[in-house]
Amino acid sequence: MAIGFSDEFDFRPIIGWELYQVTIDKYHVMFWFEDEHALLNIADKFSFKSFDGAVNFTYEIYGNQKSLNLDRILRVKVAATKIVAIDQLDLIFENGDILSIHDNPELRSWWFLGGRQSDPLTRRTNWSFTIGDCEPDELTEDAWQRRRTQLS
Repeated sequence: MAIGFSDEFDFRPIIGWELYQVTIDKYHVMFWFEDEHALLNIADKFSFKSFDGAVNFTYEIYGNQKSLNLDRILRVKVAATKIVAIDQLDLIFENGDILSIHDNPELRSWWFLGGRQSDPLTRRTNWSFTIGDCEPDELTEDAWQRRRTQLS
């Protein structure tokens, strides 16, 4: 179960990340930043709205809305982040376009990883920066309701 977005998370390190590429698989949409050294992984739903309103869509990994049009933000840096609601975080790009990450309290629906470094000896990837919703056993219904009340 996820805990939503709150000021407990410091999203400032994301500011300045340049979107490098977007990859899709059956269970995730991966937004790769900084030449694949930083990752936003979405496992439920996101939406996008261009500054001029010409592009506006929602993508649902487990739903029927599968249309994508993200070329406007490729190679563009994140200029700001904004917690819109407990279940929505906006990434505002330098061109004014907005990528909204939607939290789903039923599953682990998003996470950021940054500072990827490959270790040539172990052939593993290490991440120096992590923000994400919690593991399912880290949140009770009472904690979820307290968080929702705090952000309302």
